[in-house]
Amino acid sequence: MSRPELTGAAANFYNDTEARKYDTNSRMIGIQAEITQRALELLQLDDSFPNFILDVGCGSGLSGKVLEEAGHYWCGLDVSRDMLNVASERETSTK
Repeated sequence: MSRPELTGAAANFYNDTEARKYDTNSRMIGIQAEITQRALELLQLDDSFPNFILDVGCGSGLSGKVLEEAGHYWCGLDVSRDMLNVASERETSTK
């Protein structure tokens, strides 16, 4: 399966519909959780206090959930406004 963002700007492909599909796809949720856990291992952060993490390319914020569960704060950036909107909705619904 080819990735659409390899043929053009990601913002052109991750519209509202695609952002929501991505955010609810169990395969993507699992992959993002694994990648984020591995990134935390590689960062070797001091876990005695929360860290502030910048997630560049955060998409719909799936990694943010893992970061929060690990006790960290995060801020996400993405080129797709629709992906950020989905991430923002998740953030609002959990507060």
